[in-house]
Amino acid sequence: MRKKALRIKRWLKSGEIGMPCNTEKDLLEKCGRILDHACAYEILGEVVFEGTNKEYYVVTVEAVVQKANPAYVKEILREREEG
Repeated sequence: MRKKALRIKRWLKSGEIGMPCNTEKDLLEKCGRILDHACAYEILGEVVFEGTNKEYYVVTVEAVVQKANPAYVKEILREREEG
């Protein structure tokens, strides 16, 4: 998460999110609920291992927010204009 809360100005696509949210925090919480509902093992299978430190680990699936590639955004905006 960023130091200053990120607010969402407008949505170009909301995917499986459904009703879009207004903050990054709300978005990540909604993504977490969707991923919990899908169950990570349906995506990856069960992944459990022991590290060389003798600790046990599982692999989880998480959503992250990152800056979009400008070429991708340009394509999305072009598609929207073409309707």
